[in-house]
Amino acid sequence: MKKIILAFALLLSFCFGITLDTAQTQMYWEAYKLANKTAVKGSFADIKYQFGKQDGISGKLLGSTAIIDLKKVITGNPASEKNLTLGFFQKFSGKNIKVKIEKIIEGENQGTILAKVTMNKKSQLVPMQYQIENGKLIAKGVFDVLSFKLSEALENLSKVCEKLHNGYTWSQVEIGFVIPVK
Repeated sequence: MKKIILAFALLLSFCFGITLDTAQTQMYWEAYKLANKTAVKGSFADIKYQFGKQDGISGKLLGSTAIIDLKKVITGNPASEKNLTLGFFQKFSGKNIKVKIEKIIEGENQGTILAKVTMNKKSQLVPMQYQIENGKLIAKGVFDVLSFKLSEALENLSKVCEKLHNGYTWSQVEIGFVIPVK
């Protein structure tokens, strides 16, 4: 009986013992261009995070939010940043994107996060899969910008980048974040 209790206590400490270093959170997005769906990766310079105060994955992430300033896009390419800012993000209703973690299903070193993404005054639930590997929680999901009523903004970006993208600007975007695990 003592072995069962000890094993149960060990299991509980493992489940709730994960500590996320939320101060080191890194968010990214990945959009696609060209017929072969070449990735264009980036982030934003101004993201305000608010995390839960409890320990564990659900304790830190459930209900947490990120407010992303659309005027400060980062791609590492000034021309790309200008095209995205002027040709796409300035066409949004509103100046930011809000993400709120609505639900988490935890498994063993993996799970699913349901994130409510609000942009262009429209909200969608985006499922994100996560894994814990190499000391990091890595989460990612995919959405379509057209489900946020952004067809005009995408069309505008496609025109601005038509020659650079050979006529292909995809509407799917991968979003994700990485948080170190202590």
